[in-house]
Amino acid sequence: MYTKLKILIPLLICYIVFLVACGSEPKFVAPEIAPPTDLIPGYVPEGFELVSGFQLLADNIWPEFTGGSEIGLLAPLLKGDHFFNLKSPDGKDVQGIYYQGKENLILITKSYFPNGTLDDWLAVYEKFQVKPFDCECAGIVRLEALPLLSRFEELQGVRTIDNTRIAILQGPLGWTTVFVRGDYLLTVESGISLEENLKIVTSLLK
Repeated sequence: MYTKLKILIPLLICYIVFLVACGSEPKFVAPEIAPPTDLIPGYVPEGFELVSGFQLLADNIWPEFTGGSEIGLLAPLLKGDHFFNLKSPDGKDVQGIYYQGKENLILITKSYFPNGTLDDWLAVYEKFQVKPFDCECAGIVRLEALPLLSRFEELQGVRTIDNTRIAILQGPLGWTTVFVRGDYLLTVESGISLEENLKIVTSLLK
């Protein structure tokens, strides 16, 4: 069974990514909630509009990305303890908001991470560090709905903003920043520049 999955999963990823990349502007589909006010940043780049809040339950609700038409991402097949969810390493529910731009999305999420530190998050990240599949199409776009694809995010370093340490990762979709605020782990993810991403982070820390 493992051997079959080892062969099948890269093919499925390439197929899904190809379909999304060939579609229209990126969209994010997940169970909607009212936008959590504590996730609304004081700074948003020009051209982005707040669409909605969303919630992903830790058990079995995963988002879908679409590129003109909905594409199921077969998350139940790929879900498992041996995959890493950078948004919720403790397996807690994830709440977030997303902004839609012409060419990019901005996803801002939080998950309950009591007494957690960025070092704790980094330790889990390193534990699940694996080499990505040998698939040339995998670099076209990142689909966070698949926990497996979180491993395409490569840690670029750690910065400090207002005494808060920020992990900076780069992946097929762009930049992802990860930090702890109070009892929550927050992420900001988008294809915008790192400088713009960090401006959002700075506004969330104020």
